[in-house]
Amino acid sequence: MKKIISFAIATAAMTTSALAANMENPLFLPSAGNVYSKTSIGLMLKVTDSTENQQLRNHDGATEFPIWRPVQELGVGITDRWAVHGIMGYTYDGDINRKGFHLGRLGTTYRVIDSLDGYVWDIYGDLHMGGIEKMKGSLSLTESGKAVFNYANYSNGRWGAHLGTKFGRRWSDLTASAFVEVLRTWGNHNNEINVAALRPVLNMMSPGAGALLPDVLSVDIKSTWEVNAGANIFYQMTDRWSGGLAFQYKYHATNGLESVYTELPAAIETPISNKLQEYKDMHDHFNEYAFMLTLAYQLRDWAQVAWYIEDTLDTGAHLSSNTTDVKVETGFRVNFLF
Repeated sequence: MKKIISFAIATAAMTTSALAANMENPLFLPSAGNVYSKTSIGLMLKVTDSTENQQLRNHDGATEFPIWRPVQELGVGITDRWAVHGIMGYTYDGDINRKGFHLGRLGTTYRVIDSLDGYVWDIYGDLHMGGIEKMKGSLSLTESGKAVFNYANYSNGRWGAHLGTKFGRRWSDLTASAFVEVLRTWGNHNNEINVAALRPVLNMMSPGAGALLPDVLSVDIKSTWEVNAGANIFYQMTDRWSGGLAFQYKYHATNGLESVYTELPAAIETPISNKLQEYKDMHDHFNEYAFMLTLAYQLRDWAQVAWYIEDTLDTGAHLSSNTTDVKVETGFRVNFLF
């Protein structure tokens, strides 16, 4: 009887180890001393929605393609339960000359539970690296004289922190898991907003006042709370082939301008501050609902290639410039374990 129990425990341990070595498995965590690398090249297609922001910019229903999205992730196992990791993602959209880091995280994961019957519970925390580059944007005037805000890059200009937890279970060939995390960002003036379009407004109020306005202003941006959650199923079809289905929900908080940080001449300080008060709530929050399919092939014990496709549905506030009718990304990922 003892031999049977010992054999069952050993078999479960070997199964757990084999599945954990698959870097596409959502419960993958590197063992002590192991280093992993994941390099992705994605290609995205967007067709914009008909929000008020897009209409004011005459960009509603417009197609944006190709949008390039490379991502690099690195991690190392400190112990068999504890790892540190980082990930950076960059987006380049030539159709609207919008570019910047869309993803930046540096953090750690600790495996609280890794039971012999397959249950896993992780807790993790990441530094949100949105502040690695300035938030860049511009105010432009429409034919009706209304000002509309355009983002020039994907960084929000803010530093922050993620705190999350993941729970799952592994069977012989099947893995299921779910996660939830919150993101807190801290407002600051790490931004550049081109406000040259406001010069005619100032000149109408006081001839010549527009010449006093700098091209670029920095303003204090508010702090925000955001949340992400998701679930996935992963299946080991053979020793070489595996695949997964995933769903993820993302809530992106509304942005807001708290105050003007750049020192302005006294003659225009009040009218500019009053004008920017219209953007204390920018009404640009949006929700994303992403569905992903992944198919992976194990080239070697230490090398893997994966293909993925992701379809994202979204809803947003009337001044959001991020909502779409179509948002599809596909690409390849190459994984290495050292």
